[in-house]
Amino acid sequence: MTLAKPDVLFDEGQIARRVGELGAEIGRAFAGSELCVVGLMKSCLIFMADLVRKIPLDLTCHFVEASSLREQGEGARGTAIVYSTEVPYEGRSILLLDDIIDTGITLSFLLDHIRERRPRQLKVCALIDKPGDRKIDVHPDWAAFTLKEPLEDGRFIVGYGLDHAESYRGLPYLGTIPRPGPPAEGRKIPISGGGS
Repeated sequence: MTLAKPDVLFDEGQIARRVGELGAEIGRAFAGSELCVVGLMKSCLIFMADLVRKIPLDLTCHFVEASSLREQGEGARGTAIVYSTEVPYEGRSILLLDDIIDTGITLSFLLDHIRERRPRQLKVCALIDKPGDRKIDVHPDWAAFTLKEPLEDGRFIVGYGLDHAESYRGLPYLGTIPRPGPPAEGRKIPISGGGS
């Protein structure tokens, strides 16, 4: 399969600058705390690795993975945690890292899940915030980049940990590709009825 070459949305320098700024801001916000950073797998891994090295605090790193589920035939949607490391939420200062916040459905679910475990404080940092796509009114405390307008032609963001079908994660920049279409149908071979 030939991969489309992404158009650069934010280059390495822009990302490095924003991650440095975020690290300093987060360090001030959580000053005096032992910080517990919880990253949403897998797309925030590169962002998380870069960001935690810029936060001037003692911290621990943990991971959680959530999946959106759709019930067959009903159209109903739900979100479930499908993987989590042992996260000591209670009484701790928690920074939840997300890759892209669009509808807000997954983030809202995760915030409810964490709040039930009574953290001392809970804040959210996103790599990309897309407030125009919200279905639930949730907002990150910080975002590296905010896209106020939809991407042209519904383009898809990849790179810097973000993927399409597990490709593009290793790109050092954030780019866009044409939104992938539905899978192509197999070749149809007409079969005529027998008999002469």
